[in-house]
Amino acid sequence: MRYFSVEEANRLVPLLTRTFERVRPWVERAQQLADTLVSGEGIPGVQLDTLREERDVLLERIRGELHQLTEMGLEIKGADGLVDFRAHRGDDPVFLCWRFGEPAVTHWHELQDGFAGRRPIDSPDDFAPTWLS
Repeated sequence: MRYFSVEEANRLVPLLTRTFERVRPWVERAQQLADTLVSGEGIPGVQLDTLREERDVLLERIRGELHQLTEMGLEIKGADGLVDFRAHRGDDPVFLCWRFGEPAVTHWHELQDGFAGRRPIDSPDDFAPTWLS
């Protein structure tokens, strides 16, 4: 399992921004298709098949883009641009947290807290550097 320092996480923000700029429209379209397929009212079967195929292609494309990030040790919490980085705050494992649109990794949270438990990073030095730092 890979752990990140604040500096290492911040070095990845430009890559994350580019990736989610590309992926977010696909996520939005896939959600629209899923909503349409759930209701399905008045849509002929052949058209439903076409919509399912488009949704499946988009989902595979999204998975492919995000897989590259998970291979780097990042944890994707939302395909619309929510990412956690495992880190150590003192002896405690925590997550550094980034959301699409943020210019840097400026928050962290306990492993069990999730996004709602985000707290500002007061000092990057509170988080242990890694051998990659």
